[in-house]
Amino acid sequence: MASGLDRLQTAPVDLVIIGGGIQGAGMAREAALRGLSVALFEKGDFAGGTSSRTSHLIHGGIRYLEQGALRLVYEAVHERHTLSRLAPHLIRPLPFLFPIYRGEGRGKWKIRVGMTLYDLLAGSKKIGPHRMLSAEEALAEEPGLISEGLVGAARFYDCRMNDARLCLAVLLSAREWGASIFNYVGVTGLIQEKGRICGVRVQEVLTGAKYDIYARVVVNAAGPWVDAISRMEGELPQRIRPTKGIHLIFPSLTRSHAIVVSSENNRRIFFVIPWKGKSLIGTTDTDFAGDLDHVRAEEEEVAWLLRETGRLFPKGRFGAEEIIGRYAGVRPLIYDPGGTASDVSREGSVEWTPCGMLVLAGGKFTLFRLTAQRAVDDIVKRVAELKAHPRPHSDPSLYGGEMPSFAEYLKEEVPLARENYRVSEEGIRYLIGSYGTKFHAILSLGRHEKGLLKPLTSLGFPFLVEAVYAVRVEMAMRLSDFMRRRTGLALGPYKRDSSLILQVAEQMGQELGWNREQIRKEIDDYQQEVE
Repeated sequence: MASGLDRLQTAPVDLVIIGGGIQGAGMAREAALRGLSVALFEKGDFAGGTSSRTSHLIHGGIRYLEQGALRLVYEAVHERHTLSRLAPHLIRPLPFLFPIYRGEGRGKWKIRVGMTLYDLLAGSKKIGPHRMLSAEEALAEEPGLISEGLVGAARFYDCRMNDARLCLAVLLSAREWGASIFNYVGVTGLIQEKGRICGVRVQEVLTGAKYDIYARVVVNAAGPWVDAISRMEGELPQRIRPTKGIHLIFPSLTRSHAIVVSSENNRRIFFVIPWKGKSLIGTTDTDFAGDLDHVRAEEEEVAWLLRETGRLFPKGRFGAEEIIGRYAGVRPLIYDPGGTASDVSREGSVEWTPCGMLVLAGGKFTLFRLTAQRAVDDIVKRVAELKAHPRPHSDPSLYGGEMPSFAEYLKEEVPLARENYRVSEEGIRYLIGSYGTKFHAILSLGRHEKGLLKPLTSLGFPFLVEAVYAVRVEMAMRLSDFMRRRTGLALGPYKRDSSLILQVAEQMGQELGWNREQIRKEIDDYQQEVE
């Protein structure tokens, strides 16, 4: 890593980007596509904060219709279509069921109007038209729902995604276009000359080495840490209102639909989403004033989600012992002192500070590409010496997404890969679903060393070779990077499997030069982190 940072000290780059979440990733890709030189710094692992702690949805945000945020929803449903084309391996259609119960605040007519409006805003970009179902039809689709008081349901479509891997795909795409990206390099200060910010002071987290990096523009895309970075410039107004959301991974509650759940007291919407053969339940939405580096799902939050979900699924068991995994994250919403956390707008903002730093605050994951376009356009207009290219007429695919469709690619590649590598069909499908067209590179690595294509779990995947690929290509530097963000093993039933953990730690250690003491420390650190 040091050599890359040494090189950056020889001349200023066009953009320094602070933050390796989805907003910073989108900025790095957009700027690189426009021919600008970019250096991105993330103090932890890529997507290590909010961007790996979402509901795993690329969606229009149907609940925002009630807030009258029509422009937000319009942009989001159109971006949903674009992103599913750019990364079809990571973003796939998902049917939702919105059950309607007698006596609840949202009647059948109101939901029907909302669904019609949702379809109209999407226009030709909709995944499929909504359909109103009778109570009998809804229970036939999802028999686990409580039948008492059910008067019908609406079925509509959005998309599911793998949040950490999508963020990584955007970053790796930026790197392919020339951006320099660094994880475990924290920004410790801003460099100012004549009242203008002209660079950043950075420090390697794992070695302590320090560097000064100069840039024509510094972009603060630090998510929940936006205000902390801004304070390095001086006393500035509060820009974000941090709100916390938790999620639970639970034994499967549904057949094939995501279920929209309205909480009993305030009618707040959350989801029960099919996820890797299980159910992902979430999210909550409460103001957060704690340590942003240590965000946990508290027991009262967990109890609330279990209680509210249990109202709709009377046959399920909803004790804490049933929880397979849990995680919590903080949303960096635009500061608004009024109302509840759920009332705060999901719009994003692009602002310049008095000393010339660009700050990205708020915004939806789904809209990262549009936010980046607007921000880079603003930079190019403001900084005359930047010589940006016109952006491509049609966006290139994201890393691994170079395929006409996911279904067609599976049909073509699975039989060939099974024959060439002697890996199960389930294993090939898993690899393509995680890495897209790059799955060949992983299997090729495994071919040259015995044992690397051995599955790590009884599911037939993931594979040990992925730990090698994660280090060599995807910049994984800690055991938790692989377990939590490259594979998601830390969220499932194998999260504390000591044999699996040791195999991965030893393989990563072989790649990164860890001794036995470092391997043990990585294992201990991971076990303290996993919930």
